[in-house]
Amino acid sequence: MPVKTASALSMKRIVISCLIFIMIPLAAHLLNIIISQYAISLMFCMNVGTSILIIYDWNLFGIHYNRAKKNTMDTILFTSLGAILIMLWVYVGANILQAALILPGNSDLIAYGYARPGMLIAFSFAEAANISISYKCFTDHFDVHGKELQSILLSSLVFGLLLTVIYLPSLNISLFFRTYLYNMVLIAILAYLYNQCHTFIPGLLAMAVIYFIIMLQSSIL
Repeated sequence: MPVKTASALSMKRIVISCLIFIMIPLAAHLLNIIISQYAISLMFCMNVGTSILIIYDWNLFGIHYNRAKKNTMDTILFTSLGAILIMLWVYVGANILQAALILPGNSDLIAYGYARPGMLIAFSFAEAANISISYKCFTDHFDVHGKELQSILLSSLVFGLLLTVIYLPSLNISLFFRTYLYNMVLIAILAYLYNQCHTFIPGLLAMAVIYFIIMLQSSIL
């Protein structure tokens, strides 16, 4: 049963965490000017940036890990549910919406075989942790008491927009709205899992596993 939880994060921590989140794609674009391989640039910045974010928010990560460990059955249940929902939504996003998912293309996974392990980590665990921790920080001061549905909708609208703006590779309006819809629903799924378990670990694991499987399948086929 979702309940109101008191904010434990200072405004300074929230701002710095969100700045790290925003700087990852910006740093990737700057690095790409030098090496001209955006997939490699984003892989490097995602791994490094997320590592910095986890270290900076280590206490927060530990709190959520302990909550997940304390309620193992709920964690397993909602991780499994989240994996199913995300798998279905990824299929819709990639094949029907044709949105710009934050995943390397098949050609990148095959062409840059030497970087494949780094890509598998960057665009599964690192990306999921980056989004999950940043989402928690971004929405930490939202008043969700008795407003579960409203909080999910509002946070997915706002954070989904931020995610779309900083990662969208093109100024194409149609692609923007298709990608925004994909990101908005993805964040709504993560928000739902968080509200049910009071920890971002189930959503993080569900997203990481599905994205990892998708990339592994793409690199093999």
